[in-house]
Amino acid sequence: MKQIIIMMAMVMLGVALFTLIAGRDEGSILNVMKGIWEQEIQIRTGSP
Repeated sequence: MKQIIIMMAMVMLGVALFTLIAGRDEGSILNVMKGIWEQEIQIRTGSP
């Protein structure tokens, strides 16, 4: 029984970490990094 509880907790933690890193919302780490990357490209290509 303990193993099932631990396994379910690990799966839930994995899903939570995945949504934090690569979720579809604006607050995910992937979307934030994408926005910063695009801003840096615009800054670098806009100046000579």
